[in-house]
Amino acid sequence: MDHKGNTNFDWNQDLEKFNIYLLRYSEIGLKGKKTRNQMEIKLINNLTVSLRNKGKNGTFIRERGRIFVISNDDISSEISKVMGIKSFSSVRVIRFKDKKILAENVKDLFAEKIRNKKYAVYTRRTGSHDFTSMEMDRMIGDLLFPYSNGVDLKNPDIRIEIEIRNNLAYVMLHTFEGPGGLPLGTEGKMVSLISGGIDSPVSTWMMMRRGSPVDLIFMSLANPIDTKHFLKKALILYSNWYSGYNPYIYIVDASRLITDYLFKGKMKYANVSYKRKMYEIADNIAQKIGAYGIITGESSGQVSSQTPENLYELSMGLKTVIHRPLIGMDKDWIIDQARKIGTFHNDSTEEFCALFGERPITKVKHEELMEDIERISSYFPNESEIIRIRGNEIEEYLNRIGNPEYEIRSIEKIPEQSIIVDVRDPLSFKSWHPDGAININPGSLDHLDEINRDKKPVVFYCKQGLQSAYMAGRLRKKGYEAYFASEKIFKNQILEGP
Repeated sequence: MDHKGNTNFDWNQDLEKFNIYLLRYSEIGLKGKKTRNQMEIKLINNLTVSLRNKGKNGTFIRERGRIFVISNDDISSEISKVMGIKSFSSVRVIRFKDKKILAENVKDLFAEKIRNKKYAVYTRRTGSHDFTSMEMDRMIGDLLFPYSNGVDLKNPDIRIEIEIRNNLAYVMLHTFEGPGGLPLGTEGKMVSLISGGIDSPVSTWMMMRRGSPVDLIFMSLANPIDTKHFLKKALILYSNWYSGYNPYIYIVDASRLITDYLFKGKMKYANVSYKRKMYEIADNIAQKIGAYGIITGESSGQVSSQTPENLYELSMGLKTVIHRPLIGMDKDWIIDQARKIGTFHNDSTEEFCALFGERPITKVKHEELMEDIERISSYFPNESEIIRIRGNEIEEYLNRIGNPEYEIRSIEKIPEQSIIVDVRDPLSFKSWHPDGAININPGSLDHLDEINRDKKPVVFYCKQGLQSAYMAGRLRKKGYEAYFASEKIFKNQILEGP
């Protein structure tokens, strides 16, 4: 396989045994000759890595703004995920010496496909020929007309596109969209504050599409439960879109920030001061690894911490620039994009947002934010609270995490005489709860010591399982037998189970 595309492929062999593709790009073609050459080579190298990872291969040929890929395999799925490719087509290559023979070959390819349909023929040429592009359009069009429902140049049912280069004609059979943008690795490296939610994976993808290799930073508050949710999203991004770059993934155990600071009242403006602390941690990592920007999934006005006033104050004083690709996008657009790139899931993993938004402030003043930050200035994750893995280690790490022994789904039945604790909001608790359940919030966990002096087993449940996992973990550290579950698992296994 020639990574640079400078291969001497034998076009005289039997071409029908190969899958042949024509790749197109847009912005790369606007670059100067040297930059364009470098970006083409990078694009080919990235696709080569993608194919190799899937056990496939390809031969690359570069010709005047076009890249051809010849493979023994169907590689359309791999091509569609490589940043920098705007579109591509599977093609039939026809060697010809006579224009009439070429026209007949194209007719044979499309006669049945256009039956009772309207069509149009579009020909492009490079080289010296005894015909023009329009003459070839008319010649092929006349041969196909009896099989069709007529010609429609504005809105045809089938577009017949042909590129002729010297004595070879490339007939487009199927055309596919690519992500566009620039090849991954042609712009400066960045880090992304990413969660297991909807927004941040999309913003990460958008900056990768602009050519930046992106390392990931995840703030875990209920490890390993929320870490598992996040890594499943990260695995989708890595498997599908990281062709040519193996990212570093930083998993920061930030549960101490909740236990020692939030629940002890040291965060007066928790919705912004927590986010500022995340920025500072990302800033520190970015400076150490030489990243040029921090990516977030924030959209203006989406939640209280994301007002223009708050975002302005949050960004002040950092050494690394904050990039917000979604700043002007609404939630519907973000969800649609998440579906397109494969990272959308209905099970939200952002339960902890409720903790930081109990008394939200939408227009924090600089002195108020700084006073809050000063109260939690002593918090910073130590080395033992930061795990670093690579993208190609995600699956192995997920297997290593497994299911905690205190997760309800991993045990056969709930221990007898257990105290059932509902961690949801009071309205949800009022709408339904099992007999005997009590409702407390994560900040009132110490209250259990007063009502559970006999240290009976405790079962927590909440909407998605994150807050209950956090609380069960804390209680276990105090010597209790504690378990957790999501609302769905709790209902299905406990209330309606065998």
